[in-house]
Amino acid sequence: MQTEFIHSERHGSLGWLILNRPAAANAVNEAMHAALVHTLNAATQDASLHALVLTAAGDGVFCAGADLKELSQQAQQLGDPVRAAQAGSERLLRTLLALIDFPKPLVCAVQARAIGAGAMFALTCDVIVAAESASFSFPEIALGVPSPMGVAMVEARAPALVRGLVLRGESIDAVAARSAGLVDSVVPAERLRAEAARCATDIRSNEAYAATKRWVHRDLRRRLIEAADESARLRGLRRAEG
Repeated sequence: MQTEFIHSERHGSLGWLILNRPAAANAVNEAMHAALVHTLNAATQDASLHALVLTAAGDGVFCAGADLKELSQQAQQLGDPVRAAQAGSERLLRTLLALIDFPKPLVCAVQARAIGAGAMFALTCDVIVAAESASFSFPEIALGVPSPMGVAMVEARAPALVRGLVLRGESIDAVAARSAGLVDSVVPAERLRAEAARCATDIRSNEAYAATKRWVHRDLRRRLIEAADESARLRGLRRAEG
């Protein structure tokens, strides 16, 4: 599926899924969420597809997270910023679950900064290959936004990083992320696509892989749903207090 904000490529049995809003730092808007879910569902049904690589256009940012401008516009249209934020969280949960539930090998090639929801996208993948210029951060706390979903995503890969990344809003570079187990490998930027493609094609994709992957993600899936519910509860409290 080709859309304005998602670009798909196919090289033999390997597919590439490219976040394509470089002018907006690849921030995730409603259309991008819908296109990601649709493309993942189509790729699941494509028997000729062995694996997918998720990456992004541009050099400066992998993904800046949620499109805050769009969320602000939706809040104005609804007359309720809490409802708009909740709708955004529901879209994020659907996309994260679509990524987690993808039954074939899914590799992420992170070329630059992965922020908030962008970092979460990367963390759903089976293998994360980062360029030396990449970094990961969760700035939600600094924006006054609780991030139970961020906690769930980081805990699944590198529990020791939760307090620094999510509670304190620190950024971690690619080399430190590799040392902490947040990413699987770090390569020079010019080797990123080749290394991601190698990782994706090296993984055996079959029913046993899909079944085992579901089991690997069973706790993360449950915790993400619980985290989304907690986010809704916290926003309900904010509405009541407001």
